[in-house]
Amino acid sequence: MSIFYRLHWSDCPPFSAENAWSASWGSTRSADGSQTECLTCDGTGELDGEPCSDRDCEEGWTDCVAGYSCCASADELIAYLGGRGEPGADDTVVVFEGRQVDTGFDGEPTAVPERVIETLIWPDFVARSS
Repeated sequence: MSIFYRLHWSDCPPFSAENAWSASWGSTRSADGSQTECLTCDGTGELDGEPCSDRDCEEGWTDCVAGYSCCASADELIAYLGGRGEPGADDTVVVFEGRQVDTGFDGEPTAVPERVIETLIWPDFVARSS
């Protein structure tokens, strides 16, 4: 097992092994978080009256990558989020032990949690890491 750092957005399904899915930035997620709305057909499953041409599209939805997007250190997480806009004051950083199961859309590890070590809100995490 390894230690990972993840920003868990306040609008994501609860942090758990069962909900451990990674999606592209800005995607609309299904209720269980395991799929996102297809960007090619805007979730309709069709383009100009024909089935969607995106090979991963299943009736307007595409599967997420298994595991949570995460980083191997606090500094990596801060750098990764640096160019993506400031997280909200109520967004939570989860430090957890887990196992890497895949690689995310940006080349980051995706991991399934086995034990939460600690949680901090983003401002406290950044202040402590500075």
